[in-house]
Amino acid sequence: MINAIRGICLSITDNSIVVLSHSGIEFYIECSLITANKFRALNTEEKKNVRVFTVLNHREDAMTLFGFYDEKERFCFVELQTVPGIGPKGALKILGGITVDDLCIALDTQDVKKLSKVPGLGAKTAQKLILQLRNVLVFDSESEKEAEGRPSSVSKRFSDFISSFCEMGYDRKSVIKVIDELLEENSGKFNDMDDREIEKNIFTTVLRRLN
Repeated sequence: MINAIRGICLSITDNSIVVLSHSGIEFYIECSLITANKFRALNTEEKKNVRVFTVLNHREDAMTLFGFYDEKERFCFVELQTVPGIGPKGALKILGGITVDDLCIALDTQDVKKLSKVPGLGAKTAQKLILQLRNVLVFDSESEKEAEGRPSSVSKRFSDFISSFCEMGYDRKSVIKVIDELLEENSGKFNDMDDREIEKNIFTTVLRRLN
C-alpha cells in the first residue's frame, strides 16, 4: 500500500490534485472538495513540499489513487465504505460535504437531519451510518478540546472501555467526562497501573456516576 506521497503540488481542482514526487513521477490523485481546499490554502512554499495520505483502489478495470490532507479523513474514507451502498466515490462525496469533526458529532448525537443534508446521503443511509459508525468514527474535535481547556487522551486510551458503555445506552461524552474525572481524582493511585487495571478499578464507579 502507498501510505503517502511527498512532492510538489502542481495543480488542484475541486476533486483532484496532481503531485510531482521527489523521484520525478507525477501522480493524479482524486480527493474530496474539503481536502482540495486545504491544499489550495497553502502558500507557494508549502505547496513545494506537500504530503498527501493515500488509498489505492484496485479493480479489474481501473486503479484509482485517492488522497487526503490528514489521516483522520483517510480513516473516515475507509470506514464509510464498510456501510452497505457506499463505495469509494460515494465516501469521497460525503467527505467533500462535511468535515470529519462535524461528521463525528452528527454520528455521536444521532443527527439524521444534518447527515441527510450531506451530498450523497439520504435519511436511510444516514441511519445506517449512525448504526454502524457511531462508536467507530471517534476523534477529539478542536471544539471539544477548547471546551475542556486541554487535549484529552481518554477517548484513545480507553476506546473499547468507552464503547462498552455506549453499547449499554450511555452517552459517549458523559462516559468520557466521568472517566476523566476519576483519573484526576485518583491520579496517585493509578500511576502504577496499566489501562486494563484502571478499567477494572473504575468500572463500578463509572456505572454509579452515570446512573
